[in-house]
Amino acid sequence: MKKSYLLRVCVISFFVLLMTIPCFSFSLGGKEMVKNGTGSRTKAFLTIYYATLYVPQEMKGAAAKDIIEAKAPMSIIMTIDSRLVDKDKFVSSVTDSFKKAASAGYATSDSQKYLNLFNNVKIVKGDRFYQNYVPGKGLTVRYKSKATGQTTTLGTIKGLSIKKAFFGMFLSSKPIQSGMKKGMLGK
Repeated sequence: MKKSYLLRVCVISFFVLLMTIPCFSFSLGGKEMVKNGTGSRTKAFLTIYYATLYVPQEMKGAAAKDIIEAKAPMSIIMTIDSRLVDKDKFVSSVTDSFKKAASAGYATSDSQKYLNLFNNVKIVKGDRFYQNYVPGKGLTVRYKSKATGQTTTLGTIKGLSIKKAFFGMFLSSKPIQSGMKKGMLGK
């Protein structure tokens, strides 16, 4: 492979990444969220999706375990970046990831409730999922369809255990992908 071709691919990939990363601030649970970091889920050198972690300012740069276990508002925004992803593959991957989080100490009895939120969702490249945790309310999942531009709330699952398990999929000692974890932690 020629160096110039590889350089062009890297530059194009960098600009595509910049365009897909949510670059906004928002308030959640009465706190202003700040971007902690973005990681990419890859398979066979292909980016499947990006996940961006937002935390309250006082938690920016915190250790993974502190973020997972915090009873504080925070969010993970996932942007699908591959035509290879569909609902069945997504649900299968999340199921496996919940199992990994459980083996790292973050089990929940609510994982099936989370998976059921996607029963009527068609997932395509460009779709975005917002997983927002607010203490006392729970983990709310919203879906923004690239095709329609509409954002729909899929549901809310109460409790801290679903938040710990979901965030544990990305940040625990047994994450979905170690490079993704590093990116989300801003490292």
